Amino acid sequence: MMWGRTARLPLKGGGSAIPPVPPYIAARNVRISAALLALLGLAWLLAEMPLLVSAAAIAAVSATLLLLRFPHLTWLGLAVVLPFASGFKIGPISIADCILGAAVLLWFANGVRTNRLRLNTGLLPLLFIIYLLALLLSFRNAIDVREASEGVIKWLQMLIAILLIQEALTPRQVRWLVWGLLAGALLQAALGMYQFVFRIGPPNFLLLGRFMRAAGTFGQPNPFAGYLGLTLPVAVALFMLNLTSFVKLSGTGLKQSLTGTVLYGGAAAIIGMGLLASWSRGAWLGTAVSMTVVILIYGGRLIKVAALAGTAALLLLGPAMTRYIPGSLTDRLSDLPAYLGMGMWEVVQQPVTDENFSVIERLAHWIAALRMWELSPWLGVGPGNYAAVYPQVRLPRWEEPLGHAHNIYLNVLAENGLLGMFAYLALWTGVVFWLISTRRRILHTENEKFVRRGIVQPPPWTAIPSSAWTAALFLGVIGVVAHLSVHHLFDNLYVQGMYLHVALWLGAAVALAKNRLTVTGSASASEPLLGTCQAASAPTPI
Repeated sequence: MMWGRTARLPLKGGGSAIPPVPPYIAARNVRISAALLALLGLAWLLAEMPLLVSAAAIAAVSATLLLLRFPHLTWLGLAVVLPFASGFKIGPISIADCILGAAVLLWFANGVRTNRLRLNTGLLPLLFIIYLLALLLSFRNAIDVREASEGVIKWLQMLIAILLIQEALTPRQVRWLVWGLLAGALLQAALGMYQFVFRIGPPNFLLLGRFMRAAGTFGQPNPFAGYLGLTLPVAVALFMLNLTSFVKLSGTGLKQSLTGTVLYGGAAAIIGMGLLASWSRGAWLGTAVSMTVVILIYGGRLIKVAALAGTAALLLLGPAMTRYIPGSLTDRLSDLPAYLGMGMWEVVQQPVTDENFSVIERLAHWIAALRMWELSPWLGVGPGNYAAVYPQVRLPRWEEPLGHAHNIYLNVLAENGLLGMFAYLALWTGVVFWLISTRRRILHTENEKFVRRGIVQPPPWTAIPSSAWTAALFLGVIGVVAHLSVHHLFDNLYVQGMYLHVALWLGAAVALAKNRLTVTGSASASEPLLGTCQAASAPTPI
């Protein structure tokens, strides 16, 4: 019996009955009815409401329908607008928080609709949960409960983002997420260069009488530079991958590699110029370390030898070359030893001038953080309570709390005590270990696949996201963590949505790792993938 034909079925009374309406016809009728109701509502809006209100309502409904149909666009939008949306708040809630909340709701609705509502845990989520437990232990000492709650919620949001990205996005959609993160940094870098050249900013940001320190939408150069520094390593790693492929490839893959080389290279150059225009010493040092890490890990033996030789030459010839470096740069870097704790007490006791103000201010807050830690060595004074406790421990000349200690390690020690510090160091040590080991496993698995096919030298991959592309992304994320760790010696980058920026990078890495090692069949039910409890034989969620 075929659907679409009317079939009469015999009944006891000798009559006939019409079978129920097929499901797909019922669904079509529901969609037609919903469309008619939407058209009626649109007609009423246009007739009764002001034009701006009608346009806003239509835009909101259209965006809602679009996101319901393509929920992954929420993550892409968050990646692009994160530095802009985190600055707009209604009370304690920012637009970025609302977008993240919408992403969670869409994931839940899509999971209920498809009956595939699940979460895959693993090493990274476990490390974040341990640190969250440490924060909750120190919560009891907080005197400002609101700030403590915001400090805990921040890390909970990072955990949620890492968990959901691997479930909500396919590998191809993760690639778009990566491009969205790069696009957001490009927009910020372009805005920063505009501020730098056309001197847009407060008078105290003026440089050399001609330029202005770039701050983007962050309002301050240091977080702006930190945001760019947390993106540049990925752009450089993907640029190096495409450049290497361009040199080795010929034929059809040549054009694709050339396009990738130009796009990623241009993105890295623009982001790097924006970072330089910030005039942030902490970001410069973090970038130097992260670029060194990326180049040494990616490069072959020749590149590693050249990098080591260049470093040795710089150390040997550095004093003689200082005469060729602009004085503004040498002056900017001359007080870095004080930042590293060399002669800290002597520097703090010096008279304050325009030249040493920022150095002494930071060191004064470092000393305050150490005094704060002494109040509660094991559990600290409570998450986010640095500013609340600061008046009790401040130095005489420094009355204004800056919200944090300008050193995340001292800040964690003061707010969360030794237990919190151990959990924090374990968290990022575990992240680095997972990134390095999973990257090696991905490359090793791909090499084994080519060896089984009888290919001695695996050709460059052109499909994206391929194993090589995934490994390059992992390398970039390792550079992101390196920059984060070094820059945190001088500042706090868990502000203005940047903690979500880091979580998006980690979530993208987890999602691609699960897919690559599942597809290649390297993991089995008895050997779960490090970083995810999903077995290799299980289907990859859409």
